[in-house]
Amino acid sequence: MSRGLMISPQLADEVEHILVELERKTGATCVFLADVSGQLIGRQGTADFLDTTIFAALAAGDMAATAEMATMVGEDRPFKIHLHEGKDYNVYLCAVENSFLLAVIFRTTVQIGLVRLFSTRAARALLPLIEQFETLQEQPAEIVSADFGATLAGELEEAFGGL
Repeated sequence: MSRGLMISPQLADEVEHILVELERKTGATCVFLADVSGQLIGRQGTADFLDTTIFAALAAGDMAATAEMATMVGEDRPFKIHLHEGKDYNVYLCAVENSFLLAVIFRTTVQIGLVRLFSTRAARALLPLIEQFETLQEQPAEIVSADFGATLAGELEEAFGGL
């Protein structure tokens, strides 16, 4: 069983600020940060037509597949940037360290160079936050405190004690 992502409110606010700025500066429809397993960490934008949870998982799969392709052509590191061009929308994926990906979904009318420039800056700004996030993930999870367990046991006893 995998553990859910843990993120502090302060860290979430800092990630949100970076994503808001990226969305604003690029005119993107939607931007998000996910880990390499495809779990969303933060999202900004109005992509009501899109299930970003599924999209993040697919983007993570895309990054994993192209990492293998990089190996096959002799690259010693995975490709860091992926661009998918469509009729109405483009998708720009950027590896952030080895554990995260930044995705920008934008209309074809937006300049790709602009998206690349500001995505690179956002990825750089995310680096110290990612270090904090990874430190949080390495800490053992405290599922239920002893006080909560005692309180729950008391409430259950009171509710069902007479049965």
